[in-house]
Amino acid sequence: MQRKTKIVTAVTAALAVLTLGSGTLLQIHAANDVSSVGQTAAPTTATAAGTKLTATRVSGNQQNYRVAYTGTSDQSATFQKKTYGSTSTAASQVANVGHTDGATVKLNSATTAVVQGTMGHTYVHWNKGDWSVTAVTNNADTTGTPAQFAKQVNRQLTRTSLPSQATTGAITVYSQDDDDQTNSVTWQHGKQVYQVSGTTAAATVKVAQNADD
Repeated sequence: MQRKTKIVTAVTAALAVLTLGSGTLLQIHAANDVSSVGQTAAPTTATAAGTKLTATRVSGNQQNYRVAYTGTSDQSATFQKKTYGSTSTAASQVANVGHTDGATVKLNSATTAVVQGTMGHTYVHWNKGDWSVTAVTNNADTTGTPAQFAKQVNRQLTRTSLPSQATTGAITVYSQDDDDQTNSVTWQHGKQVYQVSGTTAAATVKVAQNADD
């Protein structure tokens, strides 16, 4: 019986080692599991532009977890944390664009963005500290201009700060809502990468702004 117990223990320990790619090797134990939003950096709720998102499901462990949000009018979002094997690997997961050249537009007295167009979309890009921001407008969208949407995004970023712990970050948002959660806010802190994806631009950014530092 003792030998059988040792074998079972060894197998259990072996299964507790989880390889997550990109050189990540983590020891996962039941004690590290998360079962509530309070055990994560994710906020419980986020409200922006008439959309309120509420956390409804949490899964994973302290190293890698996922929080799912639902909201009004079938809006949704997810907040994910992933831990990598090194800070350099984690940093490579963030698509920070950096400075680009092209025609410019003033978003406010302190911020100038670059405007580029391709394949039926207009991209307005600017940098805010260690963050890169890209506001994308479908040229068929008649509700406003690319500059108007970019200014709207910049105002939200100016009113409320993004996670201060971020070493680098990237934001890509779209003027039209998207059922596939195309809008994203991604940032890196040490070996951890956090990403918020959502169906609406303002609410997606707000989830990231409400995250614990």
